Amino acid sequence: MKWWVVAVVVAVVRTADAAAAGHPLTIDLQMRNAARVPAHVLEESQDEVTRIFARAGIAVRWTETAPRFTVQIVTQVLGFDRAASPVMGVALRKGGDCTAQVFFRQVQDFSRAYHVDLGRMLAYVIAHEIGHLLLPGYKHSPTGVMQADWDKAVVRDAAKGSLTFTEAQAAIIRASR
Repeated sequence: MKWWVVAVVVAVVRTADAAAAGHPLTIDLQMRNAARVPAHVLEESQDEVTRIFARAGIAVRWTETAPRFTVQIVTQVLGFDRAASPVMGVALRKGGDCTAQVFFRQVQDFSRAYHVDLGRMLAYVIAHEIGHLLLPGYKHSPTGVMQADWDKAVVRDAAKGSLTFTEAQAAIIRASR
């Protein structure tokens, strides 16, 4: 069974010290938890998102004020007839707002189906959707966190914490400053 990650929404926030880590780019993210995800799961996912971006040379600062991106966790996919939709998130730009919308029920189902930690899976979906907001043209790639089709191999890499942005993607994001 393959699952797809679709881009259409973006927004995020938590603090990683960019100056101490020497990162040239810091992105501010804000988390909005409309799905009532347990606090420990959100905290784990925020920490993992921070690590994913740090590996690409980008610092993440989670904040409640003036975020560059907002991450909105909602219960389920809107506009899809079936609850088992493979779409786990979308990246949206509307005016000056960039939001990554993550469909918690789909992430939860995917996490259960593949026996992956929920906080970690949530983090990779968030990172993927933020990637769509940071990369020109909302592009998918054949490898790394920006793959469109998430299968067992991708999930295995995510479970190990080794799913990353490609070096080319990281360079584009860092240059977009």
